[in-house]
Amino acid sequence: MSTVSLVLWIIFLPFIAYFLGVLLLGWGKKYTARLQRRYGPYLFQVFFDSIKLLRKRTNISHGWMQDVSVLMLLGGTILTMYFVPFPGFHFFSQYGDFLVVMYLILVPSLGMALGVGETANPNGSIGISRALQMLAGYDIPFALAFIGMAMIHGSTNFYELILRQQELGIAGWGIVTNPFLGIAALFALHGMMGEKPFEVVIAPHEIATGPMTEMGGKYMGMMMITHALQVVVELTIFINLFLGGAENWITYIIKIFALFTIILSVNAVFGRFRVDDAVRFFWKIPLPLAVIGVIFVMI
Repeated sequence: MSTVSLVLWIIFLPFIAYFLGVLLLGWGKKYTARLQRRYGPYLFQVFFDSIKLLRKRTNISHGWMQDVSVLMLLGGTILTMYFVPFPGFHFFSQYGDFLVVMYLILVPSLGMALGVGETANPNGSIGISRALQMLAGYDIPFALAFIGMAMIHGSTNFYELILRQQELGIAGWGIVTNPFLGIAALFALHGMMGEKPFEVVIAPHEIATGPMTEMGGKYMGMMMITHALQVVVELTIFINLFLGGAENWITYIIKIFALFTIILSVNAVFGRFRVDDAVRFFWKIPLPLAVIGVIFVMI
């Protein structure tokens, strides 16, 4: 990859990912509405809402830590995205494997916890405590699923995992070679994205949207942009690990929309778990599946 193309990828990849995230979130709202016999909002409503919020004046600030938290939230997500291979761009994956990604993906959560702690709002504190409990639930199965995939292919490098899956075609996809790991990671991905029944962190109408209670104006706009990017990053991680990655953008878009639609279908028909029920679910089903998958690889 030439220096010019590398610089262009670094500059424009966040914008491409954000546009794709807006489409995914818009499709999610429209798809859920149609399942519930509603019309749903405009496809690009997330983009319009983000711009509207960024243009608003923020009248209340709870200190410099709240400002830093938003930068950690967005900056950590973008930095994580650079280490996740996309079609045509995998430069940074040679300098940081999945272990680096698992470390960086925690930076936004840490930033959110610091910012919400600065606001001293009880609803926000409840939301953050729930988020950290959920993290303990889904992060372990997801990490074990990756460990199993790394053992199968003898590498922790994202791009090498993709190439070795693509060598065998669909038969080489992680979800096919070891469905235990794939299903466990799919459950963990669902919790990571915070879709129902794992929506307890935000819990609308219960704790006033949790961590976002004191985040208005530009803060909320930055959080909406971050959410759009996080959806793309998290889905892409799963696609790279268990669906053979993508050789081109057409294949990638088909896979990411299909995977997101599966998650939305569950989201539309299930209610919300309590936080203890959600953690108990992760430790009763995805965690044993991941352990069985790792043992299967070992024997």
